[in-house]
Amino acid sequence: MSEILLKEDDKTVKLSVPYGYYVFAEMSTMTEFNVKMTLRDGHSKKESFVGERHSKETLPPIRGFYQCDYDETELYLQIEEPVELDIRVDSTDLYDENEELAVRTVTVVGRDMADDKYNDFMLHLTIMRCA
Repeated sequence: MSEILLKEDDKTVKLSVPYGYYVFAEMSTMTEFNVKMTLRDGHSKKESFVGERHSKETLPPIRGFYQCDYDETELYLQIEEPVELDIRVDSTDLYDENEELAVRTVTVVGRDMADDKYNDFMLHLTIMRCA
């Protein structure tokens, strides 16, 4: 799992989403502060998924589905108060019989530095080839 420490002025994480693939996104929070997560094009800033929560209850999650039509995906985090974040990103790739990428899962979990639990917010992506 990759560790990313984000400071107050940098809340962008680059994610590997292949052009043309379908993306199923699911996000949730367990925190006292408002969290807004946006999946967008790293160049034009076109938004494909936006989820916003202010809840300590993980259910129900926010879900979205889109087809990625750009080459560089970034996750942009907006949090209502200044907080240092510790974010972990992990991914798994599944290949078909031709050794081409069929499915990628990406999990992003984060915490503020108040405790050692990575449960303040999470984003899970299932990325699937279209054809």
